[in-house]
Amino acid sequence: MIWDGQYRDVYIAESETEPLLGMAMLYGYRLQVDAVEGGIVKIEAL
Repeated sequence: MIWDGQYRDVYIAESETEPLLGMAMLYGYRLQVDAVEGGIVKIEAL
């Protein structure tokens, strides 16, 4: 994939099952994560 203008290898784990519980709970919401130490995580209804 291209990430921030650079090509990167991405490894994907696949499973033939329902989404994880956490993903089902997030349906209909926006998840925002600041991926740094001490970053903010926000979950808000769409």
